[in-house]
Amino acid sequence: MTQSPPRCIVCGAQPTEVTVAGGWVLRRCGDCGLAWRREFPEAAALAALYGDDYFERWGIDSPATRAEIRAMKEATYRPFLQQIRRHQPGGRLLDLGCALGFLLSVARDAGFDAYGLDLNQSAIADARHEHGERVHAGLLDDAAFPGIRFDVVTLIDVLEHVPDPGTLLDALAARLAPGGLVAAVLPDAGSAVARLFGTRWPHYNAEHLFTWSAASLRRYLAERGWRVRSLRRGVRKTFTARYLDHYARHLGRTPPPGLGLLGGLRLRIPTGEMFVIAQPPEAQVVYGSKRTTS
Repeated sequence: MTQSPPRCIVCGAQPTEVTVAGGWVLRRCGDCGLAWRREFPEAAALAALYGDDYFERWGIDSPATRAEIRAMKEATYRPFLQQIRRHQPGGRLLDLGCALGFLLSVARDAGFDAYGLDLNQSAIADARHEHGERVHAGLLDDAAFPGIRFDVVTLIDVLEHVPDPGTLLDALAARLAPGGLVAAVLPDAGSAVARLFGTRWPHYNAEHLFTWSAASLRRYLAERGWRVRSLRRGVRKTFTARYLDHYARHLGRTPPPGLGLLGGLRLRIPTGEMFVIAQPPEAQVVYGSKRTTS
């Protein structure tokens, strides 16, 4: 383990500390609402978290369960793509953290030229059966789709995993086309769901290094010149009862009694997350001069 920032990376305030379920100690800023783990895993340990067994929590053990989970994930992604299209109706889209590539199929159906990038080699090998060389295993660097700039980059449940968010934002800005935007879904530390669960909120877990509030995220982006075009709280995602039961048990949590007996029943529930669409400084002038007049 390595020590995380001793002060808030957003406003510089001195945090308080609280122990959450699982035994991790969080540092929490009382000014802007940002929370982060007191200790970050070393780089090798962090990489190991996203090894070949990472998606075992999804419970895919047969073609039938894979089809069920794919349909569940796609039902979650469609509303996100609808919101993105209000700002950017098409073009090249990169899903950073694409996993098995389920969002890419939805993006393609919505009119995007879709690409995917993920650290998990096994997931990318699987996704290549459908998406070929449009998916790549690795980081967002020059080796990933060289020469291509993107109109949209999606970060679905990604930003909270990153130990250096500023470096990631710089990398995203460098790979966006003029007028491009980033669309991210991430836990909201100020949500009603987070307050309801308190220290037992499932988003306080081993791999979530930072937990942003809406206020802290807006401020962090603004200080780097990014413009928030939309921020929606109270995100709902679609799950099957069987998936939720398996996921809870995989994480060592106790699911509600009888949940697994509901099988493939779909539940659209609030997860205590937010959905933000933002642009880096160099994209904003182009957006205002071209995108809104076309």
